[in-house]
Amino acid sequence: MAESAGYPSISGEICTILAQDICYRLRETAQASTQFMKHAKRKKLLVEDFNKALKWSDVEPIHGYGSHKNIQFKTLKEGNLYFVEEKEVDLTSTSLDLQVPATAGKCSVKASWLALEGTSKGSSSTGTTGVKHCLSDLSDELQKYYQEVTKVILEKEAEGIKMVLNDLASNSKVPLLPYLVSFIESGVKTVSHDLNQLTRLLQAVDALQRNNYLYLGSYVNKLIGSVTYCILEPLAVSINPLNDHWSLRVFASRLLHPLVNCCGPQPQGMYNQLLQTLKDILADSARPLCSHYGAVVSLSALGPQAIEDILVPVLPTYWQFLQPILEDNSLSSTHIREDGQKVYGAIQNAAEVLLKASILLFNERKTISKVNREFITVISVQ
Repeated sequence: MAESAGYPSISGEICTILAQDICYRLRETAQASTQFMKHAKRKKLLVEDFNKALKWSDVEPIHGYGSHKNIQFKTLKEGNLYFVEEKEVDLTSTSLDLQVPATAGKCSVKASWLALEGTSKGSSSTGTTGVKHCLSDLSDELQKYYQEVTKVILEKEAEGIKMVLNDLASNSKVPLLPYLVSFIESGVKTVSHDLNQLTRLLQAVDALQRNNYLYLGSYVNKLIGSVTYCILEPLAVSINPLNDHWSLRVFASRLLHPLVNCCGPQPQGMYNQLLQTLKDILADSARPLCSHYGAVVSLSALGPQAIEDILVPVLPTYWQFLQPILEDNSLSSTHIREDGQKVYGAIQNAAEVLLKASILLFNERKTISKVNREFITVISVQ
């Protein structure tokens, strides 16, 4: 693959790093494809599921494997090699064949909008699913602004990051909100191996949601998707135990509550969908412990009601899964035991949040009850 791309000689160290990244991408895609399979209520993984996972990761789908017929494999006697038999097709005899194949259906006519002025109207007949923002449509000044902002966010030594974040948080005329949201959405998946760049992207999300002049509106879903990706997914940066991806997940979880509430009262559909996602993560024992940790800290960030509705009901079942991990003192399980202790600490913090809220509610009710008694006493004396 490297030679075909124009790199004839690559060191073994680079090959090892690339192999690790490829293995992670394949595991991530396979895991996402199983989620599509589960949503379709099937037990058989299809090529369609894998292509949906690739599309979700902004990767071109694979072609030529979507046939519903079973593929016939043959083996060579000389070695343990299996291959698919390819049938030769005589194009000459096929083209001169007098038998006309049956048509797929009746002919029909469909109308679609003609883009006379260079802009086509969104229509289901044209297959457009949304507006695609192209940088070439912007003026030179806006393109330069976008390039400078994205460059500073992705630079390793970003000296102007504070200035950029302050501008995003206070500028009343941020003209590139759709482009910045798309940049963040694709960026968190592209730089999932770099802890500093992920942190800066999340800081950009924080700056945008703190800008009182911006109405995020329809972009909230994309921003929440980017934030939950950093919280719940087994990022490539988590492969190295020296990287503090736990703090990244905590920081990202603290962005959920303001994002959900940035458009006024909590949109119940979005909020319930987020809670259901966190519940599914905790119920899936196949997910890594870092994903469970992200789900618990997210529930803590969303408040005591979310903890009471989601974490408390699943805690007895989840404890049966977590307890053997914490009690396994073997040397080979040191890493996973440390991850389990992180999850256990997050659960303790969630319990503390719920306990403080319960005590506060009890004191408020006690105060209200005392005021009511004093009021009744005054009325009785009069």
